[in-house]
Amino acid sequence: MDKTGEFAAINQPTDVWFRAVTFGGRVERRCTIPHGRPIFPAFNMFQKVPDGFFARGEVPMAPAASGHAVLNGVPLPVRAATNDKAFRITAAAGGPFGQAGRFKAKAWGLWVRLDNLAPGDYVLTFGGESEAHSHGSGAS
Repeated sequence: MDKTGEFAAINQPTDVWFRAVTFGGRVERRCTIPHGRPIFPAFNMFQKVPDGFFARGEVPMAPAASGHAVLNGVPLPVRAATNDKAFRITAAAGGPFGQAGRFKAKAWGLWVRLDNLAPGDYVLTFGGESEAHSHGSGAS
């Protein structure tokens, strides 16, 4: 796990910015996010989907989960987001799938959308909880 933000830019897509989550606990990271990147997850869950053309898998959901995000002391709206189309993910050892490898997955989460922030320094704090997990991190 990236505990400082040093690796935050590695393998980021060009149209959004994904904030790395924790698998429980709190972490503080510092990173530079390119202007115009809109989305950060506050709380996210993945579910491995069986391989195969006709394979189906459930979208993970945590109806009792909660999330929060604060930008420079101002609370931001957090919304549920679902990805019900399977996608490929590379998992690290000790991550959500319990082993390293490339898997098909579906995702559900509580997300914050930040559009068109002026260039500058910000303090962005995220957190989320479900019955099984508690996540928290800060970025600046």
